[in-house]
This record gives sequence, structure tokens and C-alpha cells, in this order.
Amino acid sequence: MISANGKKHDSARMRVRQYVMDLIFQESGKAVRLPSNEDLAKEIGIARSTVQLGVKSLIQEGYLETKRGIGTFTVPQAKFASSKAPLIALLDGDGKIFYQQYYSYSLRSYIGMELCSRSMAVQEVRLYSERENDLFEELRSIRCDAFVCIAPPKSYYEILRRLSALRPVVVVDATIDGLISIELDRYEKGYVLGQVLLKAKRTCPLFSQGKRYFKTTFRGCQKAFSEAGIPLPDSLFFYNDQSLEKVEETLKNGFRPNAAVLSIETFEEIAGLLHRYHIDLNQECRLYTFMYIPPSVQEPVGLFEFPFQEFANQVAATVQRFLKNPDLPRQQQMFNWNYQFHEKQNKEKTP
Repeated sequence: MISANGKKHDSARMRVRQYVMDLIFQESGKAVRLPSNEDLAKEIGIARSTVQLGVKSLIQEGYLETKRGIGTFTVPQAKFASSKAPLIALLDGDGKIFYQQYYSYSLRSYIGMELCSRSMAVQEVRLYSERENDLFEELRSIRCDAFVCIAPPKSYYEILRRLSALRPVVVVDATIDGLISIELDRYEKGYVLGQVLLKAKRTCPLFSQGKRYFKTTFRGCQKAFSEAGIPLPDSLFFYNDQSLEKVEETLKNGFRPNAAVLSIETFEEIAGLLHRYHIDLNQECRLYTFMYIPPSVQEPVGLFEFPFQEFANQVAATVQRFLKNPDLPRQQQMFNWNYQFHEKQNKEKTP
């Protein structure tokens, strides 16, 4: 059994470790004296006894050493000795996420790699506080040159605005007023999708997507259909959390789509449902998705590959600009891409 009290205690000790490791990195090659246990406890907002335990552990691991009568000092680490790279704190979501899906994991990975390729160092942020002021203090105590925040929740918007007064904050995959923001143009992606569907004469599609895509990707697709004089009713969009039941009800009432635009989360379930209602997925109805094709799917699939590399490149270039000149205007940027469409068939046969 996991002890809740033990988990809370370990979380506080991790804040001591983060403080010390940041100090070793930022003051590369130097032995830096730590504040007293009492002062350090006040600075990072935890109990003095917890600081004492954290410091003792780091001494045993060789990151700190005590000089009698003088104080506790960092031990310079060989791997940081020649490093003067800017340090970027990477916050994914609310900083408390343990399990990732393909999109968020890939986006974070590409951004991290692109930052590192530009001679920056990256640390992933893990947060433990609950209240707004505590979260702000926890973020403020991180010794870094800039923050990159991927799809932060709305409850963090004001915290990040406050944080941006202290160092650059770049928001990715969301738009926050007053902050440097880079978001994908999903409306344009939907418009390109609509053109692809029209060209293939697949004018009776159903959509199973997350809620954020209704006002972006789906609306863009509607625009392309509208320009062609073909209505695309809202009733053909099914939210992921209700799609199986709603799609089955629609199919039961006789609806036969000639295209199905599916999210990765619902792809296999909806494809199975279409099979159950004897809808041919080779000729009659074509499947479409984004990012990758689930390996179990044997039918042809229209694939829009997500430009992770290019998106990450724009993020890293933006971070670099603001490190050089923190006084640049905090603008919202829209990442637009010439979306590449491919029609693929999975050649691997499942047993």
C-alpha cells in the first residue's frame, strides 16, 4: 500500500533536490554555499525537518558536502563543468501528469529535442502544490532562464501571467492573453481535410473527435463544404466521450457514411462498429485519421501526418529569440503548415 503521508513527505524532499540540482547546474564548476536549513525551508515553503532530511540524502549521494564551522556547499559535477547553456523548465499540462498519449508525449519529446539541439538544457517540471499561491511559489523557486508550458489548464493562466514578470514564459498548444503563445491552426487543418474529402467525393462523413476539435477542425471542414455548396451538419460530429453510443444509434437509424474521420482514441472502436453494420471500409467508406494508423487496422486509411518537428522548431526558435531579448512584444503566433495527406494501407497483418 502507498502511504499518502509518505507521498507528501517525498514530494517535499523532491523540492529540496530540485533546488540543489538547479544550483549545481546554474553555478557550474563552483562550490556554492546553501542557505541555512531554516532559510531554505522558508524559501521553498516546506518544513525545516524535511529540508534537513533532503540535505542529508544529497550529502550521502555526493551532491553536497559539509564544511565544519562554515556550512553546506554544492559539489561541482563533472557533467555540468563546461555547461553554460540556458536552462529551460518544461511544464507539460498541470505538471502532475503521469500517463501520456501519443500526441502529448510526442509533442513534448520533439520540443525537448529541438531545445537541446540549440544548445539549451531542459528540465521537466513536476509540481506538488494545490493552491494557486503555492503553485506560483513552487514555479517561482525553479532556477531557470525560461519556461515552456505545453497546453496548461485554464486554472494556471493567471499563475503563468504572474510568472512571466520574472522570466520569459512561452505557451504551446494554447493561447493566453498577455503571454507568448504558439498554437496550431487546427481550423486550417480542417479546411484542408474538407478539400481532400470533396476531391474524393466523400461528402457524407462522420467525425469522432475530442471537444476542442469541434470549433476548429470540424468548422474548417464545414467551410470547405460550404464553399462547394454542400451542407455539413453539426449532427455528424460526435464527441469522443459519447461517440460509441451516439454513432451506433445513428447507424441503427440507417445512416451510411462514406468517410469516417476518427481520433486515435476511438479509431478501432468506431471502425469495429462500422464493420458490425456491414459498412465496407475498402470502397464504400474510407477511414481518415491524424498522426499515425493503429497497427491492427487492415483497411486503407487517409492519414494527415502531424508536423511535430516543424512545430517544435518554431517553439525553440521563439524561446531563443526571447532569451536574447526578453523585452520583445508578447505575441500570439499561429503555426500554419502545408498539411501533407497520404493514403496508406497497413501491410502488417495481425495474427
